[in-house]
Amino acid sequence: MAAAMSRNTMALALATAGIALLLLGLISCRYAQQVEPPGTARRLSSKSGFLSNANEIRTFTWTKPTRTVLEAFQAAFPQANTFFAATFEEGYDGTGTYSWSHVVSWVDVELLKGLDPFDEYDGKVPIPWDATSEEGDQLAPGQYVGYSRRQVCYIVAKSLVGASLDGYDHGLKRFMFKKNRFGNCEAQSGEFGKSWWGLLTACAADSSLMGGSQGPMLIVAKGKAGVDPQTLLEMSESLPLADAGFQLCRYGDGGEGGGALPGVPEVPKTRCQPPDVWTHPGTDFMSVGEENGQAAQDMSGDQLGGNPYGTTCGIDGGQDQRLAVYMPEVSALTFFLSSNENKPQLGQPSWILGARMLFKGLDGTGRFSAQFQLDSKARLTSDLVEVSIGKRQVQISSSKPLAAFKSATFADTAEEGAVQAARKNRLPQQRNGGKLGKSTFRELVAHWHRGAALDSYAEDLHPLMKAVAKSIGAGPWSAGLSYGDSQLGMLAMWIGHAVAAQSWGGSGSIPLDYYLYSSYVENQGNQCFLHSSASCILCMSACQHHKPAAGTFWAPSTASMSWDKSNPCVFGGDEACSENGLETIMWTFGLKHAGPLWQAVEDVLERHYGSVSKSVFDLLMERELDMRMQGLKPPVTG
Repeated sequence: MAAAMSRNTMALALATAGIALLLLGLISCRYAQQVEPPGTARRLSSKSGFLSNANEIRTFTWTKPTRTVLEAFQAAFPQANTFFAATFEEGYDGTGTYSWSHVVSWVDVELLKGLDPFDEYDGKVPIPWDATSEEGDQLAPGQYVGYSRRQVCYIVAKSLVGASLDGYDHGLKRFMFKKNRFGNCEAQSGEFGKSWWGLLTACAADSSLMGGSQGPMLIVAKGKAGVDPQTLLEMSESLPLADAGFQLCRYGDGGEGGGALPGVPEVPKTRCQPPDVWTHPGTDFMSVGEENGQAAQDMSGDQLGGNPYGTTCGIDGGQDQRLAVYMPEVSALTFFLSSNENKPQLGQPSWILGARMLFKGLDGTGRFSAQFQLDSKARLTSDLVEVSIGKRQVQISSSKPLAAFKSATFADTAEEGAVQAARKNRLPQQRNGGKLGKSTFRELVAHWHRGAALDSYAEDLHPLMKAVAKSIGAGPWSAGLSYGDSQLGMLAMWIGHAVAAQSWGGSGSIPLDYYLYSSYVENQGNQCFLHSSASCILCMSACQHHKPAAGTFWAPSTASMSWDKSNPCVFGGDEACSENGLETIMWTFGLKHAGPLWQAVEDVLERHYGSVSKSVFDLLMERELDMRMQGLKPPVTG
């Protein structure tokens, strides 16, 4: 009874405050400068916003909302004092705190009742419409769509108040109100809901949206069909591996001070700062550092955003789900651009350009998720660049592009022995050396190339992508929850990127920033096997000594190697460490062409098919030594 009275009292307090703010106008002078009361007729927002190269565009009308803005806010923040109350350094006047009342009022008065961002379409929302999309989303391979920042905020706000699009049952509204698997929460009332309200807070503070302006653009681009792997192999024969621009960041991997590995180029310090494992994250590819333009590689499955639909309400999944929470424009567009019945999310490979990391606390370890707060240093306008899309000039955010593409799945997570063997790089299925099948090495190379190559995407977008993306940052692609071999994954990335770089302009045009962790948010400790033996053991020990806390990772129960399932780290894997580490592979192959390394990998996989007693790195070095010894043998004489 007392709890119910407390909730009722809070609801009454919020409602009373909201009425006072909305009807009596008791808002600060700062806010009054931003809000423009709606006129009797809705006017066209400046510029048109929406653009697409889709073959067909259909427009849809909003239905009536089912609740007020205040009620939508209360669902995410039942207690008003838990709201972020954010201050943005780039807020439109540079000072002041954006309280819940400011944000609720701005959404209600300025965004939803002010200038219509879709007035050019008579208030209807244009949607790319291509029934051929294999993934069940709205974009066919090679297509793109763009909405303005104001339009994305508008779509999120409309969906939060329960409005639908008549005739288009998009995934965003459905995801917001879908119960999780336990039936005890919905996305709009969990951390996803808080994330979307964080976006609306940033919109309220954004000077580029003042006066009803559309603001910068967000672009979603779907990749074309990939190049045949055999064709890629032939292309790679004459392409230097150095063209990949491979650089390493040792991000808390057990090495003292995170120093460089001998002979391996380092990621610049502006994009690589190791964390304090107890207090705060550093700078890696899943955070925003001093530089703009590093694309975050999203280790997606078939769809972007992880597997939250109907399963969860917030931050408890893998890497791609966490990125979707911390980058609310990503989750909004990912779900909005699909009406798939079972999993309404954007398919891959896809790039989302212009989205931002608005929250702090995220890095590749996932350890600091409890610090889920709006970032006062979030880029609102300082990262905008002006670019052309066809004949149209647009502005777009450059702070954190997102590049999402999958690898393959190597282990059946229902089989405990299989997953645990895979976590030590000792599962035969990880090393399928045949030339057919979805788990072959050449398929991995082709997946990376398709996702990373500029010419996988519409030609209209090439100037934009070059202007916005300056490097691609990645972690253990193919060796996270896919449970592939981390050595093979790294080799496939290196080769695939050397080929993909040609489409961006050649050597060094789009560096591959590779981050090595002792405890990544997926498959903790598996990346340690990229090190040679002594460093490998230190790396696994670092994971054990700083064991990730519950809630900072997700893994199937079959992946745990501890009796009580509480320890996510790989352990008991010293015997799986390699004699030869990443630095030896770099010394040996780094100045060669990509093709010979590709052929060497396939050769050792085929020769040792079914055997996992030695690491891939060690097999490569044995082969290299054998070839050198063959070259030293005297010629056979008659």
